[in-house]
Amino acid sequence: MLVENVAEAFLGLSREDFSLLGAIETGMRTHEWVPTFIISKLAGLSASKSEYRLQHLFEKKLVVREAQHYLGYQINFDSYDLLALYDFVRRDQVKSIGERIGVGKESIVLGAQGYASLAIKFHRQGRTSFKHVRRLRDHLKDKPRVPWLYAASLAARREFAVMEKLYPKVSIPRPVAISRHALAMEYVPGPLLNKITLSDPEEGLRLILQEVGRALDLDIVHSDLSEFNIMITDSGPVIIDWPQAVDAAHPHADELLKRDLGNVLRFFQRKYRIDMPLEEALSVVREADRV
Repeated sequence: MLVENVAEAFLGLSREDFSLLGAIETGMRTHEWVPTFIISKLAGLSASKSEYRLQHLFEKKLVVREAQHYLGYQINFDSYDLLALYDFVRRDQVKSIGERIGVGKESIVLGAQGYASLAIKFHRQGRTSFKHVRRLRDHLKDKPRVPWLYAASLAARREFAVMEKLYPKVSIPRPVAISRHALAMEYVPGPLLNKITLSDPEEGLRLILQEVGRALDLDIVHSDLSEFNIMITDSGPVIIDWPQAVDAAHPHADELLKRDLGNVLRFFQRKYRIDMPLEEALSVVREADRV
């Protein structure tokens, strides 16, 4: 569903519905399929009321159920999205929900309005290949049996923590709030690097490398940097998408830094015919790191 009809879906749910979804979420910490009696107890609703509302949620495809041994329920990513939005709204951090403004390999981004224009990023780790996620994400390495919703939640918390560490020294969107697998940040107007032709590409490349250096000064390496997660604004480049970031003390940090720089250098060579050696790029990064 997410999220062409998210506002309609959100408004179509009652407080009881959100209580039931939250109860299933809690129950999934210990049950693959959460029994109805546990859902009723956690939601504080009668068995008859729970059964009626769960059927309503099932018809809306916001829960899935299994009845092989007993009747049990799970939430899905759509209902997890709505729980996160409900949390933002209850905390008065989101006033209205806008349209989808971005889709990535492991995330979906919605526009929203709070005290300012916002972008809400919903993590999707674990949706297609949890083994791949588990192999690549440091923050999951000690949790080999983490269900998909906790994989996505851990990724969001990791990214939010990194963004709080980087902002405002590094040019990134200002982190605002987090709930479950969703993080809200200030909306950044501007195209991605791959969607624009720079008037001064040499200066653009230098500014990007300096931002990489400022992140390194805070002991952070992006680890997935490319033209697809660098935005260009009137005030300069803004680097987005930090869930794969690693600490500079990580055993592969140097290798990942060089891979990041290689991605950026290849883009500028391909589009602008700028041939900057990797060692020169590293020098620019290290110099910014020392400033």
